[in-house]
Formats: sequence, C-alpha cells, structure tokens
Amino acid sequence: MMAVGPNTPEEDHVSDKRAPEYFADLISNVSHANGVFRVTFAEQEAENTVTDTVRLLIPANQLQNIMQGIANAANEIREKMQQAQATAGDADPVMGAPAAEEEAASGAAKKKSTKK
Repeated sequence: MMAVGPNTPEEDHVSDKRAPEYFADLISNVSHANGVFRVTFAEQEAENTVTDTVRLLIPANQLQNIMQGIANAANEIREKMQQAQATAGDADPVMGAPAAEEEAASGAAKKKSTKK
C-alpha cells in the first residue's frame, strides 16, 4: 500500500523535520567523561523541586564553539531588540541605559540648553 500525504518517506528531508523542544530554566549538572561533556538541563517546578528535562552530550573539542555560538546569538538578539526599541521610541527602563548614563546624558543636555 502506498503512503498517502504530502511527503512519502523518500521525499522527506531532514530540514522538514522539527527538532524536539524542551523547556529548561537551569542547568542541574555538568560532567565530563571520555571526551564528552554531559550538560543536564532542568526545570524548577516548585520551590525546591527541580526536574531534569534533557541531557545534551557535547564532544569536548566542540564545547568552546558551541558556547561561543550561543553567546554570539544572544548578543545579536539583544542588539536587535535594542534597535527595535529605539526605532519604536519606547524607553524600557529594564533594557535601557544604566541610570548613571541617563543622568550624565540629561545633565549634558541641560548644560547645552542653558549655555548661550
């Protein structure tokens, strides 16, 4: 019997498949053995209750590349969010400049406006 649907097994592509998704809000354990780092992610469900959700196995020689990739992606996302906020003109006190910088900027603006 022939498969019915948009894709037969021969037509399936790796890019068409979604990776499983897991929620984690902390790392519960990191270990290293036989050239492999084992990073266990977990979810804090209630006060003092932590449940492991998934363990990621990373070859030791790739750990630095993976960590740098995550850091780079996080920085790009942060920069895009800041650009979007600046474009929208919304001042979000959480994501905005530190108070000392804001005070210095407003003080410099006052000096310029009072100086003739």
